Amino acid sequence: MPEVPDLGLPGPESADLGRYLEDTITIDWQTQSVMEQARATLAGSETPEERVAALFRFVRDEIRNSLDHADPIATCSASQVLSERTGLDFAKSHLLAGLLRFAGYPTGFCYLRRVDETRSGRFVLHGFNAVYWTSSDRWIFLDASGPGDPNEARFEPPWRLSYAPDVSRGETFVPTIFRRPAKRIIDLLERAPDFESIRRHLPDAL
Repeated sequence: MPEVPDLGLPGPESADLGRYLEDTITIDWQTQSVMEQARATLAGSETPEERVAALFRFVRDEIRNSLDHADPIATCSASQVLSERTGLDFAKSHLLAGLLRFAGYPTGFCYLRRVDETRSGRFVLHGFNAVYWTSSDRWIFLDASGPGDPNEARFEPPWRLSYAPDVSRGETFVPTIFRRPAKRIIDLLERAPDFESIRRHLPDAL
């Protein structure tokens, strides 16, 4: 699992942390199923670190990445990802954000532009989360796109993500921790006629 230095990482879109706790159509954490899952997952966790780690592991391990399915389906909202138990990295970040927001942790959305290993000369975005960590007054970065990834939730650098940008190949972070998932991502996940269309049109920029 690549370790990412605490340099060149995204910064917050807004200083208002309340904007990173919003319930929205996509991050619908006030949906009954999402709240019930969050409560069940948090049971027995006492410290903030234990609580965040429990929610992270649930999404990493219990929600399958759609690309690993023989017959994948598209999901988008937190409640839909939870119901179907599957989602692309973008969708899994929506569910993790919903669970973390329920627990009171301001959570945003980050994107990394990386080389597409399946399409020569192309790039593709990868989605993950940022969480504001009060005790250190900084943002921490979580990537639950697994399952099977050995990375754990970390609360200080170096951060571990599924991918680390290789600047020599033109890879880079999108510089913003967004309050809401990017519209281009939402439109793709919600409007594509089938999963193959999503696979063919995975964006390389926002």
